[in-house]
Amino acid sequence: MRMRDWIVKFALLIALTAALSSAQKTDWANVKGLTIGGETKVSLEGGASFRGQLQQVTDDSLIIAAAGSERSLPRTQIKEVAIKGNNHRGRNAVIGLGIGAVTGLGVGAGVDHGFGHRFGIGELLATPIGAILGTIIGAVWPTGTWHDVYRK
Repeated sequence: MRMRDWIVKFALLIALTAALSSAQKTDWANVKGLTIGGETKVSLEGGASFRGQLQQVTDDSLIIAAAGSERSLPRTQIKEVAIKGNNHRGRNAVIGLGIGAVTGLGVGAGVDHGFGHRFGIGELLATPIGAILGTIIGAVWPTGTWHDVYRK
């Protein structure tokens, strides 16, 4: 089989996958399967949107607790429903700690070598500083993006 045939088949496979993924998001059963109490964002046809805790889903409506009150939103007016993804701040902080420590160690070794220090003072100072900075950066890195589960 020629390379062009492989490319055409691969492109068709990608197009089919995208079409199936898009078709799945138009199914109200996705909304009915959501976990009650999860953080949810609902956009309506008129441009209004609500963000809060999912309370109930029926065949005809969705109830969300937003801004201190419960709102019943008719399915016919709902344009889009999204849920908040998992927050990975702890994991990101640990990854940042490791990257920062290794970076600090490398910078410290470079400083020691450049200045001819034999005692590793640069490594002793730069490693914990890098670890602290990496942990802070990892902890504040944005996480928990929104995932569409329904689009009209």
